Amino acid sequence: MDGDIKVETLTAELPMDEFIASFVDVERFEACCAQCPGYGKTWACPPYSFDPNGVWSRYKSIELYAKKVFVPESMREKHHSADELAKAYNELLTPVKDRLMDELYAMERETPHSLALSAGGCGLCAECTRPHGERCRNPRKMRWSVESLGGDVLKCITQVLGEEVLWAENGRLPEHFILLGGLLKKQ
Repeated sequence: MDGDIKVETLTAELPMDEFIASFVDVERFEACCAQCPGYGKTWACPPYSFDPNGVWSRYKSIELYAKKVFVPESMREKHHSADELAKAYNELLTPVKDRLMDELYAMERETPHSLALSAGGCGLCAECTRPHGERCRNPRKMRWSVESLGGDVLKCITQVLGEEVLWAENGRLPEHFILLGGLLKKQ
């Protein structure tokens, strides 16, 4: 199915002071994260043993890096149950997120002293070691997401990338989804 899906890449770069002032609210987004059943269950999710504000402040800019995933009309026409919606999300978005992360890892390798941020939660392991008090199995690949560090993804998508955020409604998939990651840069 992945080969049939149209995907666009969207990018924009902002100075970090502007990004922090306009798009970061650590307390607000940690409270949102606390409502998620995954809260505190992966190393990529809060609560953290560090202040996310300190992560942002170590960098000079952020390159927002997104994938706009167009949902095929055949999938949008169909009414989906909640389980079917979850399956469709996974089928559509997982391969795109994997490619997005591969691209971000490559950008990180090519950009000295940079740090990639994932699009959404970590899915590297079938079961994270965090609930067992063990170290991350994949510390070289695990990345925090923009939102897990307090970044407002919806506001970034609408105000910086100029895109509309769409949601599934009444069992129908939207025209598109947008996955947003980023690259923190020191230079």
